[in-house]
Amino acid sequence: MKFRNQFLPIAIILFYISAVTIYAQDVKEFSLREAQIYALEHNYDVINALTDIEIAKKKVKETIATGLPQISGQISYNDYLEIPTQLIPGEFFQSPNEFEEIKFGTQHNATWSAGINQMIFNGQYLVGLQASQAYLSLSETSYEKTEIEIKDVIAKAYYPVIILQENKVVFDSTLSSMEKMLYETREYYKAGFIEDTDVDQLELLISDMRTTIANIDNQMQIARNTFKYLMGIKANEEIRITDNLDQLIAEVDREFLLNSPFDHNSHIDYKILKNQEAIAYLNLKLNRSEYYPMINAFYNYSENAMRNKFDFFTSGSKWYPTQILGFQMDIPIFSSGYRKYKVQQAKLEIEKIKVQEDQLKQGLSLKVRTAKSEFSNSYLIYRNKELALTNSERIYQKTEIKYREGISTSLELSQTYNQYLTAQIDFLSATLDLLSKKSELEKELTKVNF
Repeated sequence: MKFRNQFLPIAIILFYISAVTIYAQDVKEFSLREAQIYALEHNYDVINALTDIEIAKKKVKETIATGLPQISGQISYNDYLEIPTQLIPGEFFQSPNEFEEIKFGTQHNATWSAGINQMIFNGQYLVGLQASQAYLSLSETSYEKTEIEIKDVIAKAYYPVIILQENKVVFDSTLSSMEKMLYETREYYKAGFIEDTDVDQLELLISDMRTTIANIDNQMQIARNTFKYLMGIKANEEIRITDNLDQLIAEVDREFLLNSPFDHNSHIDYKILKNQEAIAYLNLKLNRSEYYPMINAFYNYSENAMRNKFDFFTSGSKWYPTQILGFQMDIPIFSSGYRKYKVQQAKLEIEKIKVQEDQLKQGLSLKVRTAKSEFSNSYLIYRNKELALTNSERIYQKTEIKYREGISTSLELSQTYNQYLTAQIDFLSATLDLLSKKSELEKELTKVNF
């Protein structure tokens, strides 16, 4: 009994350590960079984009296979329950009847055959091979675009979580300070040094603060769930953000981003358009190839058996072979303009893409200039809100000291407090906007290889 009493505390401690260790292992920790890398493997859109590449690869192999030898076999069996009757003129049999009824054939007939078909020349097949490779290239480019967009999406989902966490820390600290101040104010009120309105004013501020913190908690939960969804993480899994706001702000290189040159040739959207242009030219070649003849070779071997009894598998039963070797050429001669108008449509599609190319060049340049302008503006706003927060915090702290010393009133404290909280919210909102605009600009400046 004594041994059991000594063992129990040790068991509890070991169990606690084990539980803490397991919990720590279950929590996924992410910096922004780690989150982006994780999402590139687990995000649903990324997974589908990779699957599209695999589908395109299989399509290439499917197209190649259509030009390789095609072997087929066939087995058939017919049981003539009534053998067909033919009418033969009676004069052939010196019969007085005008026709004589003659039955030709046997009741049981079986055939097996095997054949090989080989494409010799087909212009559409040759273009189809090129087109399947072009579609594979387009799928790979689309995956590149998905990667770029996912990095931007993850960053924009990561930032609100950090901002809300920062917000909560500030508000929790302020609430703690105000609760302490409320306690002191109540004591002053009990001693008769101040009026009850001062107590009421602080209680109202604290009540508003608790409501604000509860709202932040709710927003944080939503932000975390959104972030986990985009990452491809289940909602019931725990995550922890390891970056802090100071780290992210320190990475904002304003001069570098604003002075980075832009070349539309290295933009992912331009690369996709060039892939589409290549496919359009292949479509033109495909339509032109319909003017060319198609040549196929074939070989067929078959054996037939005719029986009045079902004895096809009897040893020594005779089968009659047939072999055919040949080729076939299909020559297009006249289509009433069908092929001509298809070629003309394909040419017009290419003209459209060329117009789209000019439009895209101008659009991308405008988009980057706009992104740089918005980033620059957001940076200036951020600096302004940072200064405003510093000033309002200093004013609030001085007013708090004066209030504790009985120099300032609760109304003045309330006013400076609201001013400080407004400045805090404005600063964090400006920070979020700055980081989002930075991510947007980085996305547009991302260079890809052709």
